[in-house]
Amino acid sequence: MLLDIIDIEKVRRALVYFGVMLAVLFVQSVILSRVTVLGVRAFIAPVAVVAVGFFEGGVWGGVFGLLLGLFSDMHFNDVPVLLTAVFPLIGFLSGALAAFFVNRRFFSFFFVSLAALGLTAACQMLRFIAAADTALLPVLTVAGLQTLWSLPFTFAIYYPCRSLSGVDLSQ
Repeated sequence: MLLDIIDIEKVRRALVYFGVMLAVLFVQSVILSRVTVLGVRAFIAPVAVVAVGFFEGGVWGGVFGLLLGLFSDMHFNDVPVLLTAVFPLIGFLSGALAAFFVNRRFFSFFFVSLAALGLTAACQMLRFIAAADTALLPVLTVAGLQTLWSLPFTFAIYYPCRSLSGVDLSQ
């Protein structure tokens, strides 16, 4: 009787995306935290949120973004609620864009990921811009370099999440 209420497919999918979240956090903290290019590190969590929103819809993207934002804020020790507030918005908006405005192919995914990375970098640099003693150009340079260094990882996230979701792109 209890199994009639629970949708086993959704539970399985949620567990798979929880594994994706753990893999993203693992790669971010173990591998990418040690690799710097021009003094910045890649940040791939927003791309993963966009991928889940793209292939599972806005609600799944928002929930995945909320959970990934919570775990990221606990792990990275930056502004306490920044990623918890930004990632659900990114997940929901990317799901809404994929549902109503753009197709789910890589080209669209790339540009939505670029926008998500830019939004995340802009929100991360707000506290530095608000400080009166910080110059604007170095902060913008770091934000731009972080966004550009994170973009190649869209290839590594798009294709596995597309195959996990089972979305047929031949339509």
